[in-house]
Amino acid sequence: MSHQTLLEYLTKDAPPALSYQNTTRTSNTTNNKYSWRDIKNVVPWPDFSYSRIIQDYGPVLNRTSILSDPMPTSPPRPIRDESLFHDRFVEYISPRVRRALRAGFEQNPSLTAAANHEAVTFDGGSAVTLLDQFKPDTAILRSSDIVGTGDNRAPGDLKVSWKWKSEWRTTTDAQDAREYKQVLSQLNYYMVQNKTKYGFIVTDTELVPMTGNCDWKLS
Repeated sequence: MSHQTLLEYLTKDAPPALSYQNTTRTSNTTNNKYSWRDIKNVVPWPDFSYSRIIQDYGPVLNRTSILSDPMPTSPPRPIRDESLFHDRFVEYISPRVRRALRAGFEQNPSLTAAANHEAVTFDGGSAVTLLDQFKPDTAILRSSDIVGTGDNRAPGDLKVSWKWKSEWRTTTDAQDAREYKQVLSQLNYYMVQNKTKYGFIVTDTELVPMTGNCDWKLS
């Protein structure tokens, strides 16, 4: 079977666009532990960009070889809620991220040679230690961690695009502005719990990496 570079594996085939049927807009998750009011400021994060990733990791992405695995061509079923979006994410995205991380670390031991650098993998939120039973949708954790133990190095939250959009950062609509910050407050709480500087939101239309603590940088 043919091989391709890790960069080709991650960029050549895009996941199929998802269609929607019978959607209903509801409020995002609320909890007395966090609130949209916790988010004081949100600014762009220009240092996190495709060009910066290529600048820093281009050599690794281009020299790492991985067995070709074309994106499934069968059209996905439509989604109507976050549960179905989670299913599509697990089907199309999660396995590719895990394969890419494994290949990258196995073929480039220098990545973990520096102090405090360790090989990581990607899994569901319950793969790590749950703090007060709060469970992010996804987790980045050490490859060596036993399931149900270890730290979540970058919590991830999955949302559908009719409930959250990054463009709502500058909206003048009160409801959209509140829902925008509510999701950030949820992710912020996960990050504070896990003592990490990084997290991300994935919707059916965008990936939004974030860093900060109440004052957010967003790419």
